[in-house]
Amino acid sequence: MRLYELCQKRGVRLALVNGAELDFQTAAGRFVADSLGSVARLEIEMKSDRQIRASQQSAAAGKRVGGRRPFGYDVDGMTVRRDEAEAIRSGYESVLAGVPLAEIARAWNAAGFVTGQTRQKPPHQGEPSPWKAYSVRMVMLNPRNMGERAYKGEIVSKALWPPIVEESTWRAVEAILKHPKRRSAPASAKYLLSGIARCGVCGATVHAGGSARPGVRAYRCGGSTGHFARMADPVEAYVRSVVVGILSNYDARDLLHDDKHPDIDALRAQSIGLRERLDALAVDFADGILTGSQIRTATERLRRNLAEVEAQMADAGRVDKLGPLVSASDVGAAWDALSVSRQRAVLEVLMDVIIYPPGRGTRTFNPDTVDIRPLTSTQPNSNQGV
Repeated sequence: MRLYELCQKRGVRLALVNGAELDFQTAAGRFVADSLGSVARLEIEMKSDRQIRASQQSAAAGKRVGGRRPFGYDVDGMTVRRDEAEAIRSGYESVLAGVPLAEIARAWNAAGFVTGQTRQKPPHQGEPSPWKAYSVRMVMLNPRNMGERAYKGEIVSKALWPPIVEESTWRAVEAILKHPKRRSAPASAKYLLSGIARCGVCGATVHAGGSARPGVRAYRCGGSTGHFARMADPVEAYVRSVVVGILSNYDARDLLHDDKHPDIDALRAQSIGLRERLDALAVDFADGILTGSQIRTATERLRRNLAEVEAQMADAGRVDKLGPLVSASDVGAAWDALSVSRQRAVLEVLMDVIIYPPGRGTRTFNPDTVDIRPLTSTQPNSNQGV
């Protein structure tokens, strides 16, 4: 069509190898050109419709439709690559343990993994793209990792390829990565208590900074610089001693138990049943059995129930952040071996930390100026073992 338009604009006569000669300066020539263009457009639209239907049918059957090699699988999209699959599993565990996506990306890059894309700008043009937080997020949220087939962002069927992680694990990570608060949370804090501890004066979160001495780490109130600025090391040492005391306690294993363990298999079966009922509603509506208002009401109820079931599956799939510490023979050494990100994740599920001003002229650390309140239901004595 663009060629025809250009020929008509410039008054060019177009001679076809197979077909009539088109003289765009005559009415007959323009009519023939318009007819040929309409036929070409029809063929393109019909081909597009066939491709869309073929993609829909492949998705419904759980098949792969080509494209770039998915991370974790071979080129065929069916065979699992052991080293990449292990990296993906480790990535899910890290997200559940509170590790930032940027840290996972650094770990994958250090292991020699690359994305399927290439760099477009010099001086690295044509080289494999390294992992970034956003590309790790795309991998973590891909339903193919739990053996499900998605089409246009919606899960439509069970995939033919083997899963890398359990569905409960995938849904747990999805709940974390799509949580609205995650976008405003610090991506990779370097201080243990940044954004976690609160000011005892105004309740604002505590952040790094405020030290008048070069090279000395400090915390300050995020709401007002006049509330306090304290050295970080003594506060963190005290928090560490309380954590070790709690998790070294004889009844610390109670923190890991919940009397309401959901049945993952039952939840999965319930989820499948709800999706099948949604599909059946669409068929009933097409057959005229249900009216528009009836299907809207039924669909809203089923989707609400499905969301509740998937939320329970997400909760069931969360990896216990306290387990490795509670089961360690030396809790203190196990705590010190954790990265700052994992230590912060433990604090978020274990306790509230409230920091007060140290007092005018005070030069020694006073534990009473750091209030630690357990968040767990069992709440063992936080002072034991300190």
